[in-house]
Amino acid sequence: MIIDAHIHLWNPLHGKDLRVDRKALSWGKAKQDGRIYYAAPPAFKDSQSTYQRALAHMDCLGIQKAVVLQEFMDGKQDDYLAQVRHLEPERFTCMALFDKHYYDDSMKAFKTAIEEKKLQGFLVKTPNPFPEIANSKLESLWKTCAERGLPVVLKNGAPEEIRRLIKLVPDLKIVLSHFAGNSGPKDDHIERLRFVADFPNLYIDTGGSTFQKRYPFSEVKEQLHAAVEMAGADKISWGSDYPRPGLVVDNSYKQQLDFIAIDCDFLADEQREMILGGTASRVYKWD
Repeated sequence: MIIDAHIHLWNPLHGKDLRVDRKALSWGKAKQDGRIYYAAPPAFKDSQSTYQRALAHMDCLGIQKAVVLQEFMDGKQDDYLAQVRHLEPERFTCMALFDKHYYDDSMKAFKTAIEEKKLQGFLVKTPNPFPEIANSKLESLWKTCAERGLPVVLKNGAPEEIRRLIKLVPDLKIVLSHFAGNSGPKDDHIERLRFVADFPNLYIDTGGSTFQKRYPFSEVKEQLHAAVEMAGADKISWGSDYPRPGLVVDNSYKQQLDFIAIDCDFLADEQREMILGGTASRVYKWD
């Protein structure tokens, strides 16, 4: 089974959460505060990333399931992902977007996202805009996630804050997104990899690891080889960051998959199976 552990869906694209003037245009373009940019590939006529469109791409490549993450640049999509979960529960597992409301009443927000909307974990963007997540206000939230086996995906977490979160809730399932921040400071990337190697409940997804790299991604291949040696393939999940234009236009969705399936020839068959689906099947909640 192949699982893409890092994709993005939105319908509609908006900026309400951060009071940003952002809206979808057409043919992949969007407008934010007067600036026009590509939010999606140019083949996306309405510039929306719908689950139907994702399924078409997945089916074409033989990808059975996907993990849907969120990002403030798309607008909070909890409501849309609740629909996706209802309509395609066997194909998608969907993460709620952690926002400022969780600091006001974490368990009320948890109940809305997880129990009412049936989402299956959280995406937390840290340290910006949330530098402090390992604190008493959020402790009950993280402990409840640990008790229910819900993953918490961290984007760009500061190593010291990750360490505090592990200490606060040792049983919490944590995924370090964007290949543990391989595009950022090297020392931070290595420290995050050590966390994954040292702690049983920490994992990595490779989404975004090939951004601004040219296929066949020789530099990323070396980094992945080192990560497998340090942490093990059973701690790593492949993710494409679909449909970000810089990843599935500059380098196609198929190339993102072929990179793991074919080009990373240092992987044994069992390791490749773990990265392409085995790890994600254990880490995330599936119907």
